[in-house]
Amino acid sequence: MTRLPDWFGTGHERRAKLLACLAVACLVVVTVGVVSAPDQPRVTVDDEPPENNTLIGLQGYQHEGKVVEVAPDGEVVWEYDDPDDVFDVEALGPDRVQLSTADEIPDEECPEKFQNDGFRNCVRNSLRIVEKSSKEVVWEYAWYDVELHEHELHDADHYTVNAAEANGTAADDREDRWVLVDLGNDRVFAVNRQQEIVWQWNATDTYDRPDGIGPEGDWTHVNDVDRLRPGVFQVSLRNFDTVVELHVVENGSVEVEPVVGPNSFSGSEGPLYEQHNPDRLADDHLLVADSEHDRVVELNADREVVWEVGGSATLDWPRDADRLSDGHTLVADSYNDRVVEVDRNGEVVWAVETGALPYDADRLPAEWSDGVRAEGSRDRPTATEAQLADGGEESLVERYRGYAVAVSKYVLPAPVGERVIPLFVGVVSLLGATIEGVRWRGWRLRGK
Repeated sequence: MTRLPDWFGTGHERRAKLLACLAVACLVVVTVGVVSAPDQPRVTVDDEPPENNTLIGLQGYQHEGKVVEVAPDGEVVWEYDDPDDVFDVEALGPDRVQLSTADEIPDEECPEKFQNDGFRNCVRNSLRIVEKSSKEVVWEYAWYDVELHEHELHDADHYTVNAAEANGTAADDREDRWVLVDLGNDRVFAVNRQQEIVWQWNATDTYDRPDGIGPEGDWTHVNDVDRLRPGVFQVSLRNFDTVVELHVVENGSVEVEPVVGPNSFSGSEGPLYEQHNPDRLADDHLLVADSEHDRVVELNADREVVWEVGGSATLDWPRDADRLSDGHTLVADSYNDRVVEVDRNGEVVWAVETGALPYDADRLPAEWSDGVRAEGSRDRPTATEAQLADGGEESLVERYRGYAVAVSKYVLPAPVGERVIPLFVGVVSLLGATIEGVRWRGWRLRGK
């Protein structure tokens, strides 16, 4: 009977057989993992389950964007999957959801100006208000742009103004407005219910576009807007690592006031690195998903970091963070494909694995009343008054592993992408086994 060491042989033969065994083992691991992958969403941490449901916007890696309402046990109680990509979501009441969406449109179906523009396909950006019970779109504002990538609608905020000031009607009436960020055209603008633009700000009004970036280049990457008070809007300029305020005066002109960051495209000073979804809290604090730093931070009025949670072993490219009324923080942990809730001690006490690249998450109220919405952070508590503890862990290995897995999901099916490391090792081992096998067999043939 041949012993195993003897079967492996020596030299090229041994290396070929060892690499072949490693390739088979890795591919078995990938196959078993894909076949047995659990359904999503699913709760993975349940130390302190929330009392209410969570509304989640899933961007999707390959046009699998959707909105889901998830119960504390992970059950999906409502879903809307019509758009290709979904970004910001807000509950306007018990039966209405506002969502910022983008759909990739084939060139032949695009407006004529986008059909032969040198870009593959075009994008239709859409701010929609959807009736949950019927899933019908009851109001929409939409526009086309040259392509999907870096030209999507990421955020919008609903507000009202005094109708008497807007159009001379009865003083106690209110008129609906929506302020939107137009990433592809580097602008922020507001529309009324009749879909008329009532004011707008172009980044070129304030900043000089760098010579190396054309009009379709990813310059400001303006990705978030919130109305703070009448006439004042907070805006995130992601590629500037900067948050600013837009002060809109009655004649429609806009003044820009920096809040935090270098306030320039080439700047590198400041605490943030390509941030998403900054929320203004009480006492002029700022809660921010500091995405490329894999953390969530809270800055005080002097723009000093007074609280942070994250690190690449805890969060991977978070893009939304909301302070809850009990001092917990809800985070869309994007590249980890999950939404997590962090307690006052900086520990993850609830997590739901969603898949499909979550962008935004809001905790819904237990009861709805007039004026109640779910659209971001509560004003209080701040980290200072609640004495919140920092949390999270950093890991260089996890940083690069997480990045490799995330990038692979843009081209591979998600269950395969989750196992891209053993898949890569298996493929390389198979290639090595083939090379060593040819050398082994070739030498044997020459020796005959």
